[in-house]
Amino acid sequence: MTRTPALAAGVALLTAVVGALVILAGFLPGDSAVSHDDASSSIDVRLQARQTVGGRVEVRAQSDRVGEWQIHAPDARFLPIEPEPGRWYSSDSFTVSASGAAVDRADAVAVTRATVEAAIARYDRDGRKATVEYYNTPASADGQWYVFIIDEQGDTIAHLNRELVGAPTAEVEGPGGYPVGRMTLAAAHPRGAWLDYPSTNPLSGQPELKHSWVVRHDGLIFGSGWYEDAPSKQHAPGAYTQSYVAGALEMYRVLGREATFEQYNASASIDGEWYLFIHNADGTRLVNGARADRPGWLGSNLRGSGEDVTGYDYVDDTLAIETSGWISYVFPNPDDELRYQHKHTWLVRHDGLIFGSGWYDRNYDLAAEHPAGYARALVQQAVDLHDSEGRQAALDYYNLPESSDGPWYVFILQDRDDGLYTVAHATRPELVGTTRERIDANGFDYGAAIAAVTEHGAGDRGGGEWVSYLFTHPETGEDAPKHSWIERRGDLIFGAGWYEGID
Repeated sequence: MTRTPALAAGVALLTAVVGALVILAGFLPGDSAVSHDDASSSIDVRLQARQTVGGRVEVRAQSDRVGEWQIHAPDARFLPIEPEPGRWYSSDSFTVSASGAAVDRADAVAVTRATVEAAIARYDRDGRKATVEYYNTPASADGQWYVFIIDEQGDTIAHLNRELVGAPTAEVEGPGGYPVGRMTLAAAHPRGAWLDYPSTNPLSGQPELKHSWVVRHDGLIFGSGWYEDAPSKQHAPGAYTQSYVAGALEMYRVLGREATFEQYNASASIDGEWYLFIHNADGTRLVNGARADRPGWLGSNLRGSGEDVTGYDYVDDTLAIETSGWISYVFPNPDDELRYQHKHTWLVRHDGLIFGSGWYDRNYDLAAEHPAGYARALVQQAVDLHDSEGRQAALDYYNLPESSDGPWYVFILQDRDDGLYTVAHATRPELVGTTRERIDANGFDYGAAIAAVTEHGAGDRGGGEWVSYLFTHPETGEDAPKHSWIERRGDLIFGAGWYEGID
């Protein structure tokens, strides 16, 4: 059998390419000559390597008889120099290093990067049309790994989920309106970038956490990733809280301050009991999805209102966070009719800001655990209703029997020139519209003490004061020491109390 010169040259060139792989695996010089000799010819082949703008290493075999055969080495890197992108280097200046081993399927990071590299290599070899067609077929997926491609206009042109093909990527959102598309467009880089975000797994149909590697190449964005089970809200609320805050930090990293503030000041960002807040290091409120619509809330300062209803100063502990950590306090749950419950909050300090969110212990019984705190919570709810919906809404509700909770109720007084008039009292409706002397059995004028409470309260915290006196218990009919928390809004005085010594 006789080989033609062209065939011989092809064999030589193939030998050179195999040699290139040996070079990559064995740390040999990157410019090497391979010779092939037979009875009719002698062919020299030269190997060279370069690094692309995207950071990939390419090796080529050159022969004046056959031409050039180029291969792509995704995991290779130059040693010891930092190469100039696009320039071919010879053996006197570098070594190319690569593992030479197959990708470990247990290494999700390596599989993801290799998947994207393979897509780019296919694009470089087969062209745009064939590559896009291939990655729009289910056969292109490798388990959870599939490739998505975005064009120069920001439209998705290849995706396992056919509903996304042709859609503007900037409009693609994950669970809770998370701006997955905008973040992908912003993060993609010629050298590649990692991006973490909540996404619906097209294989399971469930919301999960996705880790994507995205690379800009020749005007397109190539990406792939793997899915991780999201923490359970029910079974792992602490881990879910940390994940929720991590999502906000990732968005801040990729899209910046303005976009993150806008996203998390919108009610759409609230996920049941989870919402994000961001404070400046000095305590200024910048973001709060649950309270952003309250007049004057954003821009106000935590200091001056930093005790919870049990008296715990959570503000100082919040602002003292150096890196990250948990704090717990009593706070209204927006997902449970604003009931005051024990809240466990995860805080992270980043870029001069404090990011936080928390979960609520719905089994916490504030009235039983801390009756004084429950009294304060009742008054705070009444004041919040007044502040958000107006004076008449508060008076109407707190004259309804359903506003009371057994022995617990809110009373509202109006401070007039001729005394304190009862204007709301769910358990004693006959008192509404009347004024009376408020002196207890010990002769203490608690009416004067109540009237003396100012809108700013006592001390540097402000907000209210305690007034203690003897009063008739609504269920036993007996006089008992009552401790009432009092807050003022203009001429209206809000109060609720607890009875000492009576279960």
